[in-house]
Amino acid sequence: MILGSDVPGATPIDDLSGLRQRHIQTRAELNEAEADNIRAAVIAYLIAQPTERSAPFDVGWFCDLHREMFGKVWDWAGRWRTSQTNVGVAPGAIEVSLHQLEGDLRAWGSSGMPMIEQSVHLHHRAVHIHPFVNGNGRWARMLANIWLRRHGQPIIEWPYTVLGTESAIRNDYLIAVRAGDAGDLGRLLEMHQRYQR
Repeated sequence: MILGSDVPGATPIDDLSGLRQRHIQTRAELNEAEADNIRAAVIAYLIAQPTERSAPFDVGWFCDLHREMFGKVWDWAGRWRTSQTNVGVAPGAIEVSLHQLEGDLRAWGSSGMPMIEQSVHLHHRAVHIHPFVNGNGRWARMLANIWLRRHGQPIIEWPYTVLGTESAIRNDYLIAVRAGDAGDLGRLLEMHQRYQR
């Protein structure tokens, strides 16, 4: 059974009705199926430098990216969540918040903000909005990396083997995200700098 999660800070999966791959029976099988799906998005966006056309960073593309990352596993991939979660904006505010994020990206670029800081702001805001049922952290980290890659910058190579499990690194990451919620993005910036390659 794969309900719930034993990983602190991970969104439990309470409804398996959207699971496309019915053969999946365990959390490990689910994690592997999602990782396979995400690898395809990594190849599409992080191997070659994405263009403004292939990665326009608009609200429609935000949904498309989530669908590319999770659509072979979940039928709700790329669709806004419709219920309130313990994190994230109200469901009715998701689209407006993402439009605001789209505008902020343009403003940060025009302001001369360093790219690494732009990636931190993008990452945090995307996690904070929490637009989807699940996969929000992985989607937000991918967004930040695509933004960096599109601008010719090195990506953040997150230690996924430990970030997805109970670990000191995951604990540091959650503390950094929560500090960002309180207005302090310094810890998340430090993590971006530590893992940028």
